[in-house]
Amino acid sequence: MKSLAKVLDSRPNYFAGEWLSVSKVKTFKDCPAKYRYNYIESLPRKTWDFHVFGHLAHSSLEFFHEFIKNGDKRLYGDIMVDAFDAAIKEHDKSTSSQREEIRQMMDEYLDLLSDLDKKNVLPNVIGVEDKFHVNIDDKVMLNGFIDKVQVDPDGMLHVVDYKTTKNKSFLAKDTLQLQTYAYVKCLQDPNLKKVRTSYVLLRHGFESMTKEYSRKQIMKIEKKFLDFAENIRNEKLWRPSTSKLCRFCDFLSHCKEGKAKIYRTTNVKYGECDWS
Repeated sequence: MKSLAKVLDSRPNYFAGEWLSVSKVKTFKDCPAKYRYNYIESLPRKTWDFHVFGHLAHSSLEFFHEFIKNGDKRLYGDIMVDAFDAAIKEHDKSTSSQREEIRQMMDEYLDLLSDLDKKNVLPNVIGVEDKFHVNIDDKVMLNGFIDKVQVDPDGMLHVVDYKTTKNKSFLAKDTLQLQTYAYVKCLQDPNLKKVRTSYVLLRHGFESMTKEYSRKQIMKIEKKFLDFAENIRNEKLWRPSTSKLCRFCDFLSHCKEGKAKIYRTTNVKYGECDWS
């Protein structure tokens, strides 16, 4: 069946269907109550240090590649200095320790680019923070942005998402985000037969978790979003899905079930103590 989805030039002023993004879908799958708190009730969210860190790291790379795309011909090191400064101004709540870690991270990235340049295999970055709005059959408005879009030396289109997580194990099975980005590119270019996708792990020396998808595999994601939209529309109970991860929830203060879960899983040990 031919797709009826369309990539729009800009965000529409009105849409009668369901507005979805990868993050909204993941939130609903993880915990319907969290979805309700965030996207329906619009309750204030807690700001975590890792949010600030992630935004600063992403912005540093975004400014760096944006400067180059706009014709900056200076040495990469000089460009990165200005990119990092611009990112700090945008995220002025970052701490000195966060800035130092990201500064070292950006030095690693420059070393990586230098190595690729020596081998003559630098990719051609054609998109940074690439926003999209996709109308799927007038039922779903899929929106988001892609951290980086590049053409690799072998000519294959490559979509990249940056991750600042320290624990990379959970990403191996988390394919929704990258497949979604590949889907957008396939809609934009009907001649694409295959798309390369990667999570780039900024805290692991820019290690890449890479997988290639055929167009047939990629286009299957469309039905998943239609199903997600239907499930969200039909949800009535918005029950919390509690786990030990509730302690990191942005809305824990509003969720009695989550707070009860945290209190139950707190280990309290009684017995002798060594006071020496």
